[in-house]
Amino acid sequence: MPFMSSLFTDIISSKKKKIFAAPMADVTNPAFRALCAMHGADLTFTEMINADGLLNGDRYAEDRGFSADGKPYGVQISGSTAEGISKAACLLEDMFHPAVIDINMGCPSPRIVRSGCGASLLTKEGLPAQIVRETVGAVSTPVSVKMRILKNEDETIRLAESIQDAGAAAVTVHGRTRDMMYAGKSDTAVIRRVRETLSIPVIANGDVRDEASASRVFDETGCDTVMIGRAAIGNPFIFERISFFLTTGKIHPFISERLHASDTGPSETRQRVADFIKYCDLLDKNDLFGCVNIRAHAQWFTSGLADSGNIRLMINDLHKNVKIDINDRPALTEERKQLAAEIIAILEEHYGAPWHHRSGGLRWSGPGAPADAGDYFFVPMMTPMFDLRSFPTDATIPGPSVFSLQTMTDSSRPSFSTP
Repeated sequence: MPFMSSLFTDIISSKKKKIFAAPMADVTNPAFRALCAMHGADLTFTEMINADGLLNGDRYAEDRGFSADGKPYGVQISGSTAEGISKAACLLEDMFHPAVIDINMGCPSPRIVRSGCGASLLTKEGLPAQIVRETVGAVSTPVSVKMRILKNEDETIRLAESIQDAGAAAVTVHGRTRDMMYAGKSDTAVIRRVRETLSIPVIANGDVRDEASASRVFDETGCDTVMIGRAAIGNPFIFERISFFLTTGKIHPFISERLHASDTGPSETRQRVADFIKYCDLLDKNDLFGCVNIRAHAQWFTSGLADSGNIRLMINDLHKNVKIDINDRPALTEERKQLAAEIIAILEEHYGAPWHHRSGGLRWSGPGAPADAGDYFFVPMMTPMFDLRSFPTDATIPGPSVFSLQTMTDSSRPSFSTP
């Protein structure tokens, strides 16, 4: 059932502090977005979908634009012309019925900028407003814009005002200029001035990495919503830990276990492994393995874990001599499923096998595991040995990181092997 166009307005207008998952190329596919939502992201956005590619029949949008969990989400679109973006927006609205269509005017990638898309639009007098105006007139879904600040603060304000006047429902402001890329610090003072000038919601983006930085960005910008990008790559749990802090004023228990700020504590490590296993499950169920670089994603999920350097070397050695035609989707899918199964085997051998307790707390099998394994929910791994879709889903675990899983004892846990 299509989402009503007012849904985004309801979400963005809520008085509570909100955390959105930013659109990121090669990261925010439907499976990863579902994982972010499970961990408490209030809204997620698709990878950037190119308007020209969509209008020319590229399958990219079909793989990236749908929802894997039925929750409201935003579709982000990029392009260089008002006509192309507005036409593509109509197609995306009909294909996916998103809660919001977001126009990318902030990507600083040289390749995107050279094509006349992303942040290059900000320097073209009148074009950003024209794009918004024509897109708003073409669709019934709310339209938002993700932009960067300009070198001149007053010009940034005028640009944001023109986007609002053209009919945008909200604007996300990344507090860096195009030339800064991701270096330096995000300018929260400029974001605050945009928020104080506009009457539509303003979403703050840039430098939100943990509880302290999220609190600082909320305070310094005055925004009700922040958007997290790079800090969520391989770490969807960040939404849960920051949401926990915003709700309770306390640091999440998993983070409190850290001996040093740069460390990853035992429970956080287990959560990360469990998230990767669930991620593979979602990729499998939604036939996405063929369009995801699972090796790169495994590297992201294991970044910062104990002995992650050696783990990542082991992952790099897997399937290193395998060569498959990039256009052979079935072969790619099977190879990447097998690669994922072997990666999971390495993670389980090194860190143990994840379990969830009825209380919602994460526990571990192996040495030190609970005597009564029946009180724990095993997070099933994706392996070629059995079909994850056959697992009953009548048991649920409370809390934002909940997965619907089969209750299993240690003796009934399926063994892991690879052909």
